[in-house]
Amino acid sequence: MSKPTMRTVTINMPKEYEYRQLHFMYQTIQLFTIKKYVDMSPDDFDFDLHIEDLFLYKGILSCDAQTGEVSTYYFPQYKVLNLSSSQNTSTLFYLAYSDDYRMLYCYKRDLEAEVDQLVFTQDISDAYEPSINRVWSVHHFYSLNERYALIAYLLPGQQRGYNYALIDALEQTMIPFVPNDMIRNIDCIMGFNCNGTEYLLIKTGEHMVHERKIDWEYNRPEVEQLIVIAVDEFISNVQSSDIDLSDFVIHSSQSHEAFADLLILDQQLIILVERFDTEDSLVMLYTVDNQKTEYISYPHVYNKLYHLNQIFYATRKSDTSTRLYKLHTGEQITEILQPQGVVTMIEEGIITIDQRLGSEDRQFYIYNDQGCTLWTEDCAWIDYKQRFILKIKQG
Repeated sequence: MSKPTMRTVTINMPKEYEYRQLHFMYQTIQLFTIKKYVDMSPDDFDFDLHIEDLFLYKGILSCDAQTGEVSTYYFPQYKVLNLSSSQNTSTLFYLAYSDDYRMLYCYKRDLEAEVDQLVFTQDISDAYEPSINRVWSVHHFYSLNERYALIAYLLPGQQRGYNYALIDALEQTMIPFVPNDMIRNIDCIMGFNCNGTEYLLIKTGEHMVHERKIDWEYNRPEVEQLIVIAVDEFISNVQSSDIDLSDFVIHSSQSHEAFADLLILDQQLIILVERFDTEDSLVMLYTVDNQKTEYISYPHVYNKLYHLNQIFYATRKSDTSTRLYKLHTGEQITEILQPQGVVTMIEEGIITIDQRLGSEDRQFYIYNDQGCTLWTEDCAWIDYKQRFILKIKQG
């Protein structure tokens, strides 16, 4: 077996819980959710009987890749249903309900100070018959900084048209606002830091690449944009009801294009665009500081980008394999047969995993000059920048 050369921390956790990586990473700290483990394999599994165990969070596990420190926090509130994501702050916002689902509570937790604060309470008992099936359906929930969070949600019975609001922890309130089409079509939000300033990268348009290709073939254009805006400026705009972010759009995909992948490297965003009409790829390099953009065309359709030792690589997928190329030269590096798929590249080789949906094989493999060997197992998280591996063993 080819042993990983990264620093590895192994922790033992109770078997009755399951742990999942949360889309929340601040600097070198990654969060994981803690839920009760539910065996759904029996043929007579009763979903309604276990619905609270499936959806309610018991707590969070945090891991610092720089120090290797791991800590767990179990919520004192029993019915915690929604957690915020973020890459901009060490503040986690979360929503909890009373035992009878008649009261909604919004909290924030300072992960560094390890302190919780109740932000606001809302009586929802008059709106509907309370139950876990009749709660807010949260679409977006993002911590902007230690004071503010953005939330988009549907009320029970509401079929479309998400409600948007800015949560203000200092004023202990929620400030609703009416989104324009651009905000309404947000697909995902990412955060990054450039020269000490916190930014948001917002993608609009909810269709995946293959869906956009079908839309193009049937002449059904959908707007897809990338927006870069400083966190403080975004908050200020929302507070002043100026939610038109057109001036912050760095690229709008045409109907024959789709965003395929994105890398954030220091002060630059590297964006991969697939073009359906010419069956090739466009790489966009956007420098945040001076807002300059450079475009480079490549004569193949690539699916994903990788970066190692100042060299860009890209993959092309087929039904049988994944081929890895040097992006600038088009030189093929290797071919990896299904069901293995590329996770990332490190100095020692190419890291892969079984990418079939529902696969129970969660072992990581490494491809290099010595062939393919098992690299690590029982892995919960790998921080390639910090060269750190977290393993969670349960028993």
